[in-house]
Amino acid sequence: MKKIIAVMLMLLPTYLWAQTDTTGALILTEGTIIKAELTQALNGKSASVGETIPFVLAEDIVLNNKVVVQKGAKITGTITAAERSKALGKKGKLAFSIDYMYLPNGKVVKLRSQIAKNLKGSGAAVAAGALLVSPVALLFNGKNAKYEEGTVFNAYVDKDTLL
Repeated sequence: MKKIIAVMLMLLPTYLWAQTDTTGALILTEGTIIKAELTQALNGKSASVGETIPFVLAEDIVLNNKVVVQKGAKITGTITAAERSKALGKKGKLAFSIDYMYLPNGKVVKLRSQIAKNLKGSGAAVAAGALLVSPVALLFNGKNAKYEEGTVFNAYVDKDTLL
């Protein structure tokens, strides 16, 4: 019995080696963090749901000490919610997803993320100001939700992708 176990243990590394990928293919694994940099300012006042948002890769992606995707690769996202500010100090909303990264070899990597900015309104303060100072205060709008160009967001690889 000991001889059988010894033979199996000697053959096990050979079996495992035969199962490994010897082609040198690189896989971008699910959950890998992707840094996406916004290439234009976003504002809830002018954004529309469904609008495509341009990003670029903010940092090189390195696997096995090799740069597999260079900084600057194209990334796109989509506006999922947008609402401009309103009277009575009600502030705006802006939400988007980061969806795809486009590789130089033509492959597309599916990403996942959900970014949202829901600003709290100051309606009570505006109403109090209107009572104390002037009814004109009721006409003041709240702040619009916005993101500046160059802001970097985290997105994640949605599933293992062969590069």
